[in-house]
Amino acid sequence: MKRSGLIAMIALAALPLVTTGLAVLFAMPDTVPLHIGANGVDRIGSKYEAFEMGFLMTGCCALFAVMYAFMDKLAAMGLVHGTDAHGGRTLLL
Repeated sequence: MKRSGLIAMIALAALPLVTTGLAVLFAMPDTVPLHIGANGVDRIGSKYEAFEMGFLMTGCCALFAVMYAFMDKLAAMGLVHGTDAHGGRTLLL
């Protein structure tokens, strides 16, 4: 995979963090329910706690993008069990 393709994939991986930031700045109220159980809302917190999930999603997307880009090398090292690089890429998608 070309370096420009990898950079584009990582830039797209940052999209959850960007959309979270826009939602926090313009759409969300100051306090939001963070957990809803059988008895109703269990926990209320700040809207800035939404960034935790944004960072988690961005990190996972960036990791998968790098794995997708280097699947040939991972398959050559034997880290993709029972398949070739194409099968590993299909599994990641």
